[in-house]
Amino acid sequence: ALLAGYLFNIIAIPKYITQQKAMIWLTILSILLVLLAVFSEGKLAVIFFMLLGFTNAVMWPAIWPLAIDGLGKFTKIGSAFLIMGIVGGAILPPLYGKIAELINNKQTAYLIMLPAYLYILYYAVVGYKTGRENIAK
Repeated sequence: ALLAGYLFNIIAIPKYITQQKAMIWLTILSILLVLLAVFSEGKLAVIFFMLLGFTNAVMWPAIWPLAIDGLGKFTKIGSAFLIMGIVGGAILPPLYGKIAELINNKQTAYLIMLPAYLYILYYAVVGYKTGRENIAK
């Protein structure tokens, strides 16, 4: 699924769909897949989790250009902050593990992904515009 997502990026973005629209629609799909995975059982739940690879493969290549567009002289520092943002990949797995232990349910603990996807959706719709008027000055 991850490889299919990368191929989708190569073929479809930006020729057929903008990075922003791809990010919006695939974030919505990610939220749906998490909910389906949490509330389904067996192999079907595993398939829904696996399909998240497709949607996540599109996220980073879509976030990066939106984040650095219009930064001007601040492009280097903005890029550095994006790289530091990868730390979420080091924080969320242990947090997931702790939540899974506390609620004694590994599958339900995956709901921790929803706030992250909701923030990405916010960012794709309007959040990326925040502060742009101040950067131009």
